[in-house]
Amino acid sequence: MRDLVSAHFGVHSTADLGRYLGLPSVLGCNKTATFKFIEEKVRERIGVWQHKLLSKAGKEILIKSIAQSLPIFTMSVFLLPLRVCDSIEKCFNRYWWGSRDTGNRGIHWLSWARLCEPKMRGGIGFKKLHEFNVALLAKHGWRLLSHPESLVCRLLQAKYYPQTDFMEAQLGRNPSYIWRSILAGQEVLKKGVAWRIGDGLDTKIWGWNWVSDNSTPALFTPCIEELKDARVNGLLIHRAVGMPM
Repeated sequence: MRDLVSAHFGVHSTADLGRYLGLPSVLGCNKTATFKFIEEKVRERIGVWQHKLLSKAGKEILIKSIAQSLPIFTMSVFLLPLRVCDSIEKCFNRYWWGSRDTGNRGIHWLSWARLCEPKMRGGIGFKKLHEFNVALLAKHGWRLLSHPESLVCRLLQAKYYPQTDFMEAQLGRNPSYIWRSILAGQEVLKKGVAWRIGDGLDTKIWGWNWVSDNSTPALFTPCIEELKDARVNGLLIHRAVGMPM
């Protein structure tokens, strides 16, 4: 059918639809090959810096301010495969320990995981790309929670979690890669999000963080099967307000 349409209109067909706004238009089954352009972009930029004589402080600034910023836009939309993140981090690591001579890899005195530790713990403070990627995607989940009236929230809710909210949403059948990516940040939100109690009608007693305690915001009391969907409203004491005489 594609060849028939191409011959009818006299245009050439292509299998690669390119990128739109810097993002791939079509995601194939091989996500590593789809996001290969990010790794190539990082390698190209580091290859230019490789011939410059820079101190460790200069390399640190370039890696933090430029190299690690190159994939941010893509990571805020898609969950990058672990293999892509690992390849990019290896580029950073080789550049950090390497010398001006491109053939000299240098001695890697510390692993990349140690370099990603904060400076107060003996590291340099570089970002771990996978964790940073998940944190960026968790922001989308936060927007779905805080802005349920938005168009994108209503669209995703109607398709993937019509009977519940984002915190209890599941992957579902035949999910898009966008939804898979957003759902990757769900566990991060579960660790840090707490409910602010108003009337308690929308907050479940078990499984949700609602207790006013920063260290243990969830209940440790065993859940009773008959009351698994009970709300905090049932624990509140309702006092009737008398009318003035």
